[in-house]
Amino acid sequence: MNSLQNFAPGLSHWSFGVTVLIGLVSSEFTGAETLLAIFIAGCSATLSAICSCTISTNDDQYKRRRCSNLVSFLIIWLDILMNLVAASTCARLASATVDYISKGHFREFLFGLEQHSLGEPWPDVLGVTIILVVTVLFMVGLERSSTMSFLLFLVLVCNFAFFAIIGSFHTINKFQSWLNSFKIHSSRTVLKASAICYYAFIHKMSLSSKNNCLKIFTIFINPILFYSVIAIIFSLMTRYRELIGTAIPLIQVFENRDVDWARPLIAVFTICVVCLLLPEILPSVFVAFVRLASKEWRVFVSSIQYQSPVTGAPVLAIFATGSLAAILAFACPLSHLIKLLNASCLLKCVLTSCQILYTRYKPDITYNEVQVSTSNIQYSKLSQSTSRSSTKSNRTNIKDRLKSLFSKKPQYIHKLSSPKTAVCNVRKINHTRADQEEHECLLFDDYATKSTNVDIADDSNSENEENEMEILSCSEEENSDSSTDIDVIVEEYKEGLRVSTVGKFNERKPSTRTTSIIVIMCIILIISASISISLYIFRIIRFCWPDILAIIGSALVIMGLPENSAEKSKPCLLPSWLIPLFHSASISVNTVLSATILGAVWQGVVFWTLAGLLLYWRCDCCSCEILEPLVARTTAKIEPQTVFYEYKDTLPENIIIAR
Repeated sequence: MNSLQNFAPGLSHWSFGVTVLIGLVSSEFTGAETLLAIFIAGCSATLSAICSCTISTNDDQYKRRRCSNLVSFLIIWLDILMNLVAASTCARLASATVDYISKGHFREFLFGLEQHSLGEPWPDVLGVTIILVVTVLFMVGLERSSTMSFLLFLVLVCNFAFFAIIGSFHTINKFQSWLNSFKIHSSRTVLKASAICYYAFIHKMSLSSKNNCLKIFTIFINPILFYSVIAIIFSLMTRYRELIGTAIPLIQVFENRDVDWARPLIAVFTICVVCLLLPEILPSVFVAFVRLASKEWRVFVSSIQYQSPVTGAPVLAIFATGSLAAILAFACPLSHLIKLLNASCLLKCVLTSCQILYTRYKPDITYNEVQVSTSNIQYSKLSQSTSRSSTKSNRTNIKDRLKSLFSKKPQYIHKLSSPKTAVCNVRKINHTRADQEEHECLLFDDYATKSTNVDIADDSNSENEENEMEILSCSEEENSDSSTDIDVIVEEYKEGLRVSTVGKFNERKPSTRTTSIIVIMCIILIISASISISLYIFRIIRFCWPDILAIIGSALVIMGLPENSAEKSKPCLLPSWLIPLFHSASISVNTVLSATILGAVWQGVVFWTLAGLLLYWRCDCCSCEILEPLVARTTAKIEPQTVFYEYKDTLPENIIIAR
């Protein structure tokens, strides 16, 4: 049950594909065009699903409305439109099935008028009734469960098996009809068919620690096999464009083949599928409404978050969801709903890829907000003395180990127990420091220099007379090994400081504001080139090679830019260098597919987008100040000034040093 619940969004897409989308495409286009369209749509949707694994959202970044967060809002807004249209499509499909089984008597009983696009009743009173019933069930406590998903999966398998088995026995065995049904007319028809059946595939996948390859196989291979079987059998059962203009071609094809006993059974399966789809789709809409009304976004009024004390359901959000879906089911015909469903899905995938690319190459927060002060520390490249000192230290270590085998006591005890050797070592270190004059200090340079000189002067004056003879004798009797050891220790210490300091600047250059601007310009160029390719497909312009080169060049430019360190460290399904290529391909392919069907439904997309932008950029004082009490508003206005003047003098200065 748990694994089936994870594939609940996949069940929604597969149910649409088996029930309505593949049948509509097969009735309007040829079998070969349908098969190519299924493969292209599957590749494009799987590419979008793979790219969506890299998406990462932070709730804190949406508390302030910025232009960079507008794309994230539009993704949520288009997802709401997609789910609303999907719910309305389910309601109208159930209403059309009931009207077809009753031979139009149910439509006459409800005083419906016939729409000539797909033959379904309009205005659709039964579809509105179905939406309202499901809405009331959610308001009284109905929830999405694994049992509903299992029932949907069971009915979907029965629907596919019944059509495949019964339909394979009633095919047309005429070679000329079969040849006409498998002819490709143009590439434009193939792309249009791909855009219509795009929603039948999963376009979003969550990244997990294991079984990612199995998920990709499931969301790509399985639906292609099922849809191909349906398309081939349907093409063999009908002639070319014989059932065009019908809302439920998978049911009416049995009437054309005189299999009347199969029509009620497949109609029952269809009604069960679309009715079980509504509890899977509607929760996504009112959960998104509640999220947009929270403090994270504040797009809607906070009263939409009200939950019933009895059932715990967000009653107002559910009511708003049901009302919008009922309006679409009542007024919009099924042909426009199908195109609007796929167009909103394609546009959402384009914006998702754009957001992921921008997020991956936007400026890092640590480099933007922290202002680093300059210092007088200089760093130089390491010279070749490092290798010489390392070889010298290796020789010394081998010599010390050989001497320790023949000595009576350990060498370090011998050196510490000899006062002459200790004094000689101290004088040797001081003499070496005085000759080389190399020291490194941070912040308090003069103070450290003066204190060091005073200590050395005091030590030299106090011990000059007492140890003069001992130093001379020590210098004469000094062994070459002890001087070599001290030199090696000092050199290793200096080299360690240099390596630890310089090593921090060997990292890759972080992303900056210029990087994000370049990425935005490349994304705009990719979208423009994709639109130009779609114009070439519709024979409006006569060239497309510059557009393809522009897309490839933009992807290569993005690949050479430095990535955000925070986004780069997150787990991803793709290698880091392949992410710009995959996202650029996803943007271009989805843009071309959406351009093929956007001309028929652009009014609805523009209206919905403008309504979302109006809600996003509305003034906060007009909606939120009236709902808040007067005391809370006065505290919110006076509190920042009080805190500022109270702690202004007590805050210490922060000194940040570049290291």
